[in-house]
Amino acid sequence: MDQRTRLLVADAPVTRIGRLVLAGQVIDDEPVMPANLRVMDPYVLSAVFAGHGVYEDAEGTRPIRPGTVTVVRPGVPHRYAAAPGERWTEVFAVFDGPLFEGLDAAGALPAPGPQHPSPTPAMAALQAVLRMTPSGRLAAEHQLMALADWLLDAGRSDAGGSLTAPIQTAVERLSGTLDAPVDLRALAAEVGLSYDAFRRRFSAEVGRSPLAFRNERRLAAAATLLRHTDLTNRAVARALGYVDEFHFSRRFRAHHGVPPGRYRRR
Repeated sequence: MDQRTRLLVADAPVTRIGRLVLAGQVIDDEPVMPANLRVMDPYVLSAVFAGHGVYEDAEGTRPIRPGTVTVVRPGVPHRYAAAPGERWTEVFAVFDGPLFEGLDAAGALPAPGPQHPSPTPAMAALQAVLRMTPSGRLAAEHQLMALADWLLDAGRSDAGGSLTAPIQTAVERLSGTLDAPVDLRALAAEVGLSYDAFRRRFSAEVGRSPLAFRNERRLAAAATLLRHTDLTNRAVARALGYVDEFHFSRRFRAHHGVPPGRYRRR
């Protein structure tokens, strides 16, 4: 398997609430996908954070773009792939079990087919969850709960269609890769606005500045990892791009009112 296409999980333990059958990531590469529709018995998650492609099922063909989250239900014939000659960055997971069946029955998972949640849930948090190597069934259940938490975020839209196209694009960029620095001036130029106009419009439409929005998304992702995984504070800080665990702890306490260790024990 090419180094840009990596398996993160293969055949995790069967637990009381489900199982993570397979998980991996494609990084700036062209995914190898079947030419015809295929049927999977478990659920399939595809989260694309860069690049474009198409998703196809019985209802037709729909586009995939950066920020697209697709959850395919068991037994649904489907296929998806990058556009011909294009590369994309994707995190994928295959999973099943009563935890996800219950969420699906309650309407808590993203709707079928390609969806574009706003803000986009953090890829860094999803990658950190899927990279875990559970030491036993209880730890595997924590991993599944963290995956479910990420899916709940993906099934919720805070801003919806109220954002103009430039600010919607900015929200997706600021939400998607929380482990890497973002140049706000370059982002303003990307969406076709001067830096000052970008900051004013973002604050007016989203309700907070671009930097405050990004910090909130990083700390929300951190809370998910602390609540549902056994990752150390250092590992959480690294997954979300903080300089070190001490800087992360200070920012977390200022936002949530308690340090990471106490938040985890609540």
